[in-house]
Amino acid sequence: MQESVIQWPLGLDIKDVAGAGVTAIVARLDAVVKFFGPSESRFFEREKLVYQRLGRDHGGIIRYYGFLENSLILQFASQKSIRQYFTKQKQVPLSVKIRWVEQLFDAVRFIHSRGVLHGDISCNNVFLNDNLDVKLGDFAGSSIDDLPPLICYETTHELPDEDISTRTELFALGSTVYEIMTGSKPYRDLPDHEVYAAFSECCYPDLESISAFRNTIMKCWRQDYATVEEALRDIKLEVATMKEL
Repeated sequence: MQESVIQWPLGLDIKDVAGAGVTAIVARLDAVVKFFGPSESRFFEREKLVYQRLGRDHGGIIRYYGFLENSLILQFASQKSIRQYFTKQKQVPLSVKIRWVEQLFDAVRFIHSRGVLHGDISCNNVFLNDNLDVKLGDFAGSSIDDLPPLICYETTHELPDEDISTRTELFALGSTVYEIMTGSKPYRDLPDHEVYAAFSECCYPDLESISAFRNTIMKCWRQDYATVEEALRDIKLEVATMKEL
């Protein structure tokens, strides 16, 4: 008797099954369609390539269900981005922020292990599901293998005068953690050229009022970490210490 093996479509597994019959299985997609115009085909191709590389091996990445002619079918992040969430929910519990930071670093650690550098890490591209768990997304300008990035970081998240690398990703993570902990970007009241000048001179916002991850933020800004995994170890250690206290 010949064995029948189900080949699941990208992004789907048995948890998504809504029903099954003699001839087929029905699965439910909680999805959105991301459209690209004719002049944006390179961004479409890049993001498709990245999602195909990342697969479904990490829960902290927006799920990818496939593509149509000029669009991607992606998981619907019901709570939108962290930045959008802050606009409607001014007070976010510290325990939730701590979870976001740990989940974000683990997601970035994973994409780096697959040869992907995000290129635009910020709270604008870190999404949330119903449970307020992190889903990293928006890879339309990311670097993969030897392909250069198609976009750049926000000025408040950019390491001045550096090409994309693990160092620039870590710098952007430092600014993202700052935004998670404070609810606003670094130097939010300064114009971009003044932010750029401050970072160029290694002048950073005061962290005294931040209740967690001050050391991690500063080490990311000062490029004291060699890898995201190294930073994640510090984060896990601080989280463990907070739990003991």
